[in-house]
Amino acid sequence: MDERVVEKVVDFEVDIDRVWEAITDPDELAQWFGDEAEVDLRPGGDVFMTWENHGRYAIRIDEVDAPERLVWSWVHEPGVAFEDAPATRVEWTLHPAADGGTTLHLRETGFLTDLHRGQNDEGWDAELGELSALLGS
Repeated sequence: MDERVVEKVVDFEVDIDRVWEAITDPDELAQWFGDEAEVDLRPGGDVFMTWENHGRYAIRIDEVDAPERLVWSWVHEPGVAFEDAPATRVEWTLHPAADGGTTLHLRETGFLTDLHRGQNDEGWDAELGELSALLGS
């Protein structure tokens, strides 16, 4: 069976440190990814993202290699403890570009259904569009 995967590549006109800040700082995250964010940025750290229209989602940090790689897993359902629900794994990889910008590669795996994969595929398009707008790219 083929693995259900979401992959996105986005180029930004800002440097890698600026993109890293936007994907890890709670105040920055709340501007483009959800409405509120709580972040304990360390392996094993807990993150909570809240969307007014969707609820509060639990996230667990798996890897942090600033400013190039961030990996976290998040549950499929709002209001559920991380340990009590299926999770997908999101890998964020940042590469500096020759022009001073940054390329972001996002890869999400671990989907149990095609429906959930499709919802997140569309969701990432919207969220990364908001990130691009925040960063002026």
